[in-house]
Amino acid sequence: MKRANLVNPTLIALLFYVMAFSACTEQKQSRVIGVSQCSEDIWRSWQNSEMKMEANFHEGVELRFAAAYDDSKRQTHQIDSLVDSGINLLIVAPNQLSSVSPAIDRAYEKGIPVIVFERKTDSQEYTAFVSADNYEMGRLMGEYVVSRLGGKGKVMEILGLKGSSTTVIMDL
Repeated sequence: MKRANLVNPTLIALLFYVMAFSACTEQKQSRVIGVSQCSEDIWRSWQNSEMKMEANFHEGVELRFAAAYDDSKRQTHQIDSLVDSGINLLIVAPNQLSSVSPAIDRAYEKGIPVIVFERKTDSQEYTAFVSADNYEMGRLMGEYVVSRLGGKGKVMEILGLKGSSTTVIMDL
């Protein structure tokens, strides 16, 4: 499968998949999309709601959601369960950089397209990556803080979940 690097909202991933497969078939086929969220919070709930709204525009699309509550073992189990349930696409926001990579690999190796969004994985077995440019956002925020402080003051950085790609400096 060919990989595409996109810098767009999560909704693009769902729209891309649904349109690609609905345009290729004459008969109405059911498509099951598994969504593995790393956590459950207002941001993730909003994303899930957006995906549900988009899926409503396409006949035969079923969404199955799982939330790992920041637990990588739980997310690994959930991804495997989604794959075993017969999904046609996996959309995953990895909890941590490395911990869920084997589950992502297993899904991809079974021929299931995998869209990784928001957070990176060290797996190379995915179809597309959808995210904002976190490095560039951080650089711009840093410039803004420097401009507001006028060369004086202290800055504290608050990190997210230890081990997630958003808290690790890397070059993937």
